[in-house]
Amino acid sequence: MKATQDRLLDLSLRLLRPDWPWPVRYGLAVVFTLAVAGVKLAIPAFGSPGPDLFLTIPVAASAVLAGFGPALIAIIGTTLIAAYFTPPAGFAISLNTNGLDVIGFFFEGVVVAILGAAVRAAFTRTAETLRHREQLEQERTALIATVNHELRNPLASLSGHLQLASRYAAREDMRERVPASIDEARRQVSRLVRLADDLQVISSRVADFRVEPEAFELVAATRAAARRVQALDPGRPITVNAPAASVMVRADPARLDQIFDNLLKNAIAYSARGSAIELWAVAEADHAVIRVRDHGPGIGAVDQERIFERFARGAAAADQPGMGIGLYVSRAIATRMDGRLFVETSSPDGSTFTVELPLAEWSDADGDGDRAVRSGDGIRMEDRSEQLHAVDETRTRTAEERRAIDPEDAGVTD
Repeated sequence: MKATQDRLLDLSLRLLRPDWPWPVRYGLAVVFTLAVAGVKLAIPAFGSPGPDLFLTIPVAASAVLAGFGPALIAIIGTTLIAAYFTPPAGFAISLNTNGLDVIGFFFEGVVVAILGAAVRAAFTRTAETLRHREQLEQERTALIATVNHELRNPLASLSGHLQLASRYAAREDMRERVPASIDEARRQVSRLVRLADDLQVISSRVADFRVEPEAFELVAATRAAARRVQALDPGRPITVNAPAASVMVRADPARLDQIFDNLLKNAIAYSARGSAIELWAVAEADHAVIRVRDHGPGIGAVDQERIFERFARGAAAADQPGMGIGLYVSRAIATRMDGRLFVETSSPDGSTFTVELPLAEWSDADGDGDRAVRSGDGIRMEDRSEQLHAVDETRTRTAEERRAIDPEDAGVTD
């Protein structure tokens, strides 16, 4: 019984769609009116002289299904039909008893149209309320999925580095590595605190992600991001194309890691296993450019902007888990850092996502008070392991170390 009621409600909401275009709504009124006229002409029992209750059906149906305007068209049409069937023959309305009946029918139709339009408005408000409740439920589900999606990696890294610190502390020859593991664990705790703030932002209507810009070396950050994603999919070919000279940008390093992680995880998810992923980090004119290219099925033209909206996903994402949060967050962060994120190219052979960030100014200073190095300085910077913002799986480590920081072994599960 309940299933039948749900189907009837769903059918009613479909029939009472408020977004029908005006030709459809007014066309319904015309069709209803002509149908009644045809019935009265074809069936003698319905062709009795004068107005009757049967003529109010097109008015009521037009008002409920299409609104007051179409109902008014139906009123005029059915009034003409009533006049035609009222003696004397024809559409002339005489000022006698029969003519007054036709005039009275017109005003009766107006009342029916008003009542029908009120019923339609009530149904429309009910439908909007139901849609709003469904949207709230979807956003609640999406927020839970976002918590799992965004917190899993830093939690895994934190757990892994604490395990390493514990193992290093128990061995005399490894104790010098304890501070580095603790520092990395502290970094992941800071990242978790910031992610908690981000979740609050995502749950609100306005994206205002907090960023803390500083001058740092982009090429090293790009290589570190490649190593992080390599740990997630060891068999995946990942190449980094970057100049020998350093590229100094002014941005938030932890936030850039977020963007890298989202883009690279998407590249893994939406491309064939074993296909290559390519990264570029270069300086162009007055900004730095990061490109992430995969060899997946591509993104349709209609989806290339929509995928950056909150909870929106492209057609290719139908078979993939997720709630459409990563690209929304990434673009919002890039914008907050005075940059931008967009789909540069897309075809059946793959897609390229591009991030543009401002270069560090000559006046920017590093932590020691020295000026920041720009891409044109020609000074090479070493990609030291202690500068990485996440676990570097490809560094020379023992098998025990690699297992300790594997997300699958770090005590974090779905």
